[in-house]
Amino acid sequence: MNWRPFLFSLIFFIILFVVTEIILRIALMCYGYPLLKPGDYLYSGFYPTISEMIEKDIRSDDDVQDVLILGGSVISTPWSNMEVRLDTILRKKYGQAKKFAFYNTAAAGHTSLDNLIKYKLLEDKRFDLVIYYEAINENRANCIPDADFRSDYTHIKWYCDIELLRAHPEINFTVIPYVCDLILKGIKDKIARKIYASREQVDPGFAKFGANIKTGSSYRKNIKDIINISRKRGDKLLLLSYASYFPKGVKLTGEQQDMDHFAGCHYASPVTIWGQAEFVKKGIMVHNRILTDLAKQNKTYFFDMAGNIPQDGRFFCDVCHVSEPGAQNFANKLTAYIVDFKLVE
Repeated sequence: MNWRPFLFSLIFFIILFVVTEIILRIALMCYGYPLLKPGDYLYSGFYPTISEMIEKDIRSDDDVQDVLILGGSVISTPWSNMEVRLDTILRKKYGQAKKFAFYNTAAAGHTSLDNLIKYKLLEDKRFDLVIYYEAINENRANCIPDADFRSDYTHIKWYCDIELLRAHPEINFTVIPYVCDLILKGIKDKIARKIYASREQVDPGFAKFGANIKTGSSYRKNIKDIINISRKRGDKLLLLSYASYFPKGVKLTGEQQDMDHFAGCHYASPVTIWGQAEFVKKGIMVHNRILTDLAKQNKTYFFDMAGNIPQDGRFFCDVCHVSEPGAQNFANKLTAYIVDFKLVE
């Protein structure tokens, strides 16, 4: 039997595979994917706030109180530097008796689903306390016709891209299946003229669909999954109701004059980035009710932040982001609860 044609074919196939792999990896690099471990784009491209944590040895059985913060922009580092505030207050309270390490993974635009994914990705970490605070960003997912809404939020391209990446665990070995899948999906979307809801800015033409709070069941599932994971890992979980401020008798339109009713912060977001004001307020109320119910049902630590921040424009930059006095009030009330219930002891 003549093996030469077979060997030539095999060598040709291997060379073709290697060349194709190299070309595709270089092409992906142009979009921010790491060359050697393109799967790490899940961290660098989507969840950079946890990228540095992946290699750290975080344990709850040592002398350091490790605290994980899950949420959206309100308690993120750029907006309120909440981890520094909490750390400063707790260190003053406990002095040298305790060491703290805060990991703030909160980021702008993140929903309950993003926070669930981040928590899952930290599967080998153990925290002394996990703090959850987010209930507004979900509203953007509502701003789409009912027929196009998906409970896994894949009607928002961000989540489609995340799911596609997570569906290819082989990506660090070979990117070819992933790239083929990516191209096919792009073609299908073009043919179907797929329209996605925005993750960052609600399309004014879609804002009316936010009247139906379709995210309730998804929010419930995601928070319940976070509760279940925390129990399985032995992490203490503290859920916070979401504080917002909608000035009484004022119709917020997203225009500059809205800011007359708030603290006048250097950075502020118009309510329209989440949808129409009345629907955004309704969505927060629905999500807060679900959060409160789950905390009661599961006997999870719970603090009513919504009821503890004064309904006063001086405490808010916009309908949800807190001003400097608001951030101080937030941090002081939160640390008082943590100390009273001995969550870091």
